[in-house]
Amino acid sequence: MSKQYFFQAGSFPNLSYVELVSVFQLYGLSKDNIHLFTEDIFIIKSDDVTEEILSKIFNRLGGFVRYGEIIENTETFLKEFRKSEDRVVFGISLLGELDRLDARKDNTFIKKLANQIKKGLRESGLSVRFLIPRGSSFELNAAQVLNNDILEKGFELSIIRNQERREEIYGNTIAIQDLEGYIERDMNRPYSDIKMGVLPPKLARMMINFAGLKDGTIWDPFCGSGTILMEAAVLGYNFLGSDIDENALYYSEENIKWLNKKGYIGDVVYELFKLDVTDPDKEIIKELKNTKIDAIICEPFMGPPQKDIVSEDRADNLLNSVKELYMSLFKMLDEEVGVRGSKMVLIIPSYKTNGGWKTFSIYDVISNRWELLNSELLPNKDLKWGRKNSIITRNIYILRRT
Repeated sequence: MSKQYFFQAGSFPNLSYVELVSVFQLYGLSKDNIHLFTEDIFIIKSDDVTEEILSKIFNRLGGFVRYGEIIENTETFLKEFRKSEDRVVFGISLLGELDRLDARKDNTFIKKLANQIKKGLRESGLSVRFLIPRGSSFELNAAQVLNNDILEKGFELSIIRNQERREEIYGNTIAIQDLEGYIERDMNRPYSDIKMGVLPPKLARMMINFAGLKDGTIWDPFCGSGTILMEAAVLGYNFLGSDIDENALYYSEENIKWLNKKGYIGDVVYELFKLDVTDPDKEIIKELKNTKIDAIICEPFMGPPQKDIVSEDRADNLLNSVKELYMSLFKMLDEEVGVRGSKMVLIIPSYKTNGGWKTFSIYDVISNRWELLNSELLPNKDLKWGRKNSIITRNIYILRRT
């Protein structure tokens, strides 16, 4: 029987699924290999998928927490660790669809299972320590797994449940998302303009993956302090970054230099330049026209971060500003630059007002030369990034220039 694997999505499973499908295609793998077990757990079934390929895929994903191998027989799995000559450190996480109303029962189950495993390993003469989720959580967080070297010194047993179907499978976690890397690039980079709003690095990584590029050049026409550019660089893409604000270009430059010093990036070619999409310089247009641009990934300035529900008039003003930027950008792309065959991933905001949510349609800004790919990748569902109590929701669109 061929091996099966699981991928655990983060907070936005729809986005994670589209990202996984897009990256699978880069490796010549069909989305038919991806099977939904619960809303945030995807099972990978295929004779053609190896652990080596899946590890490469997981390491480039922004929307997934962990991945691992499905265990067919837990006794056989644990026997391997009884042969260990070192101290064994293991953890247990409960994933999938859980009965939150019966949390005490599940917490008791985890503790009992951990002690049983510990007892069995100690009978083989091993020194054993285990970690279980804290407080109201059912799973170990990335810091717990990484800081205790669980994957190096032992294992994380992932118990995956589908409460509705009353199914339960066991998995051995192979890798955890590099949360520390994302935090460092988000919080420790030299420059961030909080007043202008900062795109989360994980979302930037996902947007880049949505484009489905094996290699090539990515352009962010509203680069700000360079979050998209930084994630593109880490993934090994060449890139262009432009902005109307010279301070933003300086911030991006310094952040890329810092990224290089930290050893995050290798040999990438990039260029930063000033550009006002509403009144583009002719020489810049000429250079862009002669540059092969494989994908355009962007989020324009959407106004400062909002702490309270905005008025409808305020929302209209913010949306009109974003719409004007996009209309100017698409006019420039269609009539002057020419990017036939290129992909584009962009964000249109929704603002929460006293009268409900307000946004505008992607069809308000694109011509019929652009094909919308959202429904092809995820039928009948929207691609959104927005927390429960958010004032702004990011609506994500994936396009291809025909």
